[in-house]
Amino acid sequence: MSATHAGADIDNTPGRHPGEQRAKFVFDVDGTTYEHERPTITGAEIMAIAGISSGDGLIQILPDGTRKTVAPDETVHLVPGAQFKRRPRFKRG
Repeated sequence: MSATHAGADIDNTPGRHPGEQRAKFVFDVDGTTYEHERPTITGAEIMAIAGISSGDGLIQILPDGTRKTVAPDETVHLVPGAQFKRRPRFKRG
């Protein structure tokens, strides 16, 4: 699924008009789709939503297929096709 306005929910937040629709931004982590209410999110928020411990770490899969480590305090812009994965652990054997 892509990170775009995926639909709308009714928003009863104070300061908004009753019934006003609120955009959702969609992103995938390890094949599971999640929604977020803002176009930006931090690495820590992504890990918390996806149940990834901060010690495991997070990578973003960029549109060209390259991978980039996402720090917990780093802000990410949710763009269409935003995909993330738990950072792989390497064991010496």
